[in-house]
Amino acid sequence: RALPERSVRLVVTSPWFTGPCEPSSQDPTSPAFGDWLDHYLAEMERVLLWDGSVVLETGGAWARDRPVRTVQHYAALSRLLERGDWYLLQEFYWYNPGLLEVNEEYEERRFSRLHDCVTTWFWLSRSPDAPADTRRVRGFQNHLTHPFGNFLALSDSWADQPYLEAAGERRSRADLDRFPVAAPLYFIRLLTEEGEHVVDPFAGIGSTALAAEKAGRRWSCNDISAAAISIAKQRIDTFRK
Repeated sequence: RALPERSVRLVVTSPWFTGPCEPSSQDPTSPAFGDWLDHYLAEMERVLLWDGSVVLETGGAWARDRPVRTVQHYAALSRLLERGDWYLLQEFYWYNPGLLEVNEEYEERRFSRLHDCVTTWFWLSRSPDAPADTRRVRGFQNHLTHPFGNFLALSDSWADQPYLEAAGERRSRADLDRFPVAAPLYFIRLLTEEGEHVVDPFAGIGSTALAAEKAGRRWSCNDISAAAISIAKQRIDTFRK
């Protein structure tokens, strides 16, 4: 809320997949997730340039009571588009087998469900003509797919090398659940130009900040977790050195 209106070109973020509610098989399209997300979307709309973009990563949520999926994230997206002031410009599918929560009961014990391997990024804007330049991401770490394809195979071992080396020197355990820097970097390159402002309101341990630093963009990131912010600061400080 401290950011001025119409100052941001891109919001790229991965919100809490379920929000502060327990997904249930009895209510697979629950509006609770959309109600929770609406507060953030209102602030995104306030700070975005009129043709700015929002890129949201969401993953399918398993119901807590039965081995079935809920689609509350699709319900939230549908409700947003029904209002008529947002457009869904494209979906991107990220091959992400290592970072998704495993449903151990049904995948590891009963062997009745397969592992999740893909999450979806939704590119949204209030303008159907939001600026983008696909030439900036031609073949970007996407060696398994078409150079202009929307199926993304991304990794970023290079991005955290200084942080990992510093953690080793401190004899501390580096955070293993790092969101790949390459994911926000892909969208930053696609949808922004140098010097423009990027925001991540669910910053976690700072991967979007690192991506913006590397790309020469201004950034603002925040997270509710003090522990995550502490790790993010370590990563950014190490990267800047």
